[in-house]
Amino acid sequence: MNLAVNFWHIVKKANQNLLPALLSLVLLTTAAAAKTAAHPANESSSAATTRTVVDPSATFEKIWVDYDITQGGVTGMRIHVKFKVYDMKGLAGYVAIYFQKSDGTALQDSNGKFDSADGTVALYKEITPGYDTTAYEDYQLFMPYTELDLADGDYTLKMDVDVIYKEGGLIQHLTFKDFTYNQGEKKPSVEFSRAWVDYDIMQGGVKGMRVHANFTVNNMKGIPGYLGVYFQKKGGIKLLTNNTAYASKEGQVTVYFTLNPGYERTVYEDAQVFIPYSEFNLPKGTYNLQYDMDVIYKNGDLIQHLTLEDFVYTK
Repeated sequence: MNLAVNFWHIVKKANQNLLPALLSLVLLTTAAAAKTAAHPANESSSAATTRTVVDPSATFEKIWVDYDITQGGVTGMRIHVKFKVYDMKGLAGYVAIYFQKSDGTALQDSNGKFDSADGTVALYKEITPGYDTTAYEDYQLFMPYTELDLADGDYTLKMDVDVIYKEGGLIQHLTFKDFTYNQGEKKPSVEFSRAWVDYDIMQGGVKGMRVHANFTVNNMKGIPGYLGVYFQKKGGIKLLTNNTAYASKEGQVTVYFTLNPGYERTVYEDAQVFIPYSEFNLPKGTYNLQYDMDVIYKNGDLIQHLTLEDFVYTK
């Protein structure tokens, strides 16, 4: 009997403590649900920000090439590229130049020095732009001729110029550039600009004329030669002399300027020679004369004729 009383006493006490607790739990659950409805789990309390990622790009402006340049003891071509890159700030990449035949066939590399991943001839130079828009006014790359890996002969070739990611992959094709190339022994050649004369000049106590020439020699590094100026009457009749100081092997009145170029491409801005009038060996009168200007080897063989100029001489 006492056991039953105690049991109902315990149940009554539990109801008194459990009902407030259940009521509190219901209120907390309702509040949590209301908060969840106001702020869904996939949103923050502040407005979401969306960032747009822009792919890098480039624009091409100009390309030009200096041929027969010596750099580090080797001869090749210096390639200049003018371009702009966009959205590449801090992103490493390359200017890549791939060398091809005129029909687009890639040149095959043979030594692994200037090559692309697929084993074709390529030239790379790294860029890491410092600004979102970065301008390269004169970006220079040097390509040794020997790295074109071609047999002897004459070729019409093409450069494919691109901007690429450092890890590979195209950012932007810039341009194609055609050029001609001769592999093998290169013969000396001359680019003539102009010739001019100062008349009635006194030099060493004698009167004569000073002849000037502006020209460029190619592929003559270490090869001695001469600029020869030969005098004749108009029509080709040679003026002759017995004075070996002013005579060619054939005895024609001639004056020489010594050439010993120090570079594969050497510019002579003002090569000068002086010829005394007395060496013309002409009687008194007025004459229509000419000077024939050539670049020759030291043994006298012709490298290249430059010009034939008329002038009037009165004694």
